[in-house]
Amino acid sequence: MTYQLEKGCYTGIIKKGIQAKELFVSTTQFNVGQNEGGLHSHENSIITFIYEGGDIEYREKSTYERKAGEFFFYPAYQPHKTEFRKEYSQNLNIEFQKSCFSEDFLSPEQILSSIRTIDAKFLALKLLQELHINDYFSPNSIELLVFDLLSSSLRNQNIDRPKWIEVLFELLNDRWQEQISLSELSSIVQVHPVTISKQFRKYFNCTYGEYMRKLKVKNSIELIKTSNTPLTDIAHHCGFSDHSHFSRNFKKFTGFLPNEFRKI
Repeated sequence: MTYQLEKGCYTGIIKKGIQAKELFVSTTQFNVGQNEGGLHSHENSIITFIYEGGDIEYREKSTYERKAGEFFFYPAYQPHKTEFRKEYSQNLNIEFQKSCFSEDFLSPEQILSSIRTIDAKFLALKLLQELHINDYFSPNSIELLVFDLLSSSLRNQNIDRPKWIEVLFELLNDRWQEQISLSELSSIVQVHPVTISKQFRKYFNCTYGEYMRKLKVKNSIELIKTSNTPLTDIAHHCGFSDHSHFSRNFKKFTGFLPNEFRKI
């Protein structure tokens, strides 16, 4: 039997929450051994970002692992339950009222596309920071951040991406820890270096250097929360020259300093 949770209700403990027009953004905490009530669904659609811990979950006749640093989307009324919770866990939740889906960009397919973009994690951490600030400006700020998250995949939706851009995208994401020269990139994707230089911003919405720093920060997020590795070691592992360089870029993209994010 499946039971339904109303707006703003979760099986975990709600730590912080802010209502912003048709959105309810919150953080939830789950403890090992906590009774979460079995199979359930939500009356509203929800994006969940796990920023600490994880679990084993059942949904749609399949069981899968949810890990820190990952997004999940739950359409309204979709049954799911936690099969096994191995550790303390914390989630950021973005809950949409049904009226939100009158807009074309808020289709389930568009949401799934948006949470896969490189900026999705950064925007999630900025939402998390706004929950901690929680002042007069926070509801409007949250609304704008969520809109930015949902529209991130629309920016190049109507642009035909050449095949070499797809190859370049996969290459940079697979080899994010390496320093790859422009001549090597040119050789691999079989496009002149000048063409790469001219076209990069059009398809990646930033410069090459900015994109590579984003990838390094993105990959540091899980390490900060899932290990006790010193932040200086994480900085070097992710390819930053020193802790200061790492901290500046982490703050720029997420709104947090690395040590602040580790403590929340």
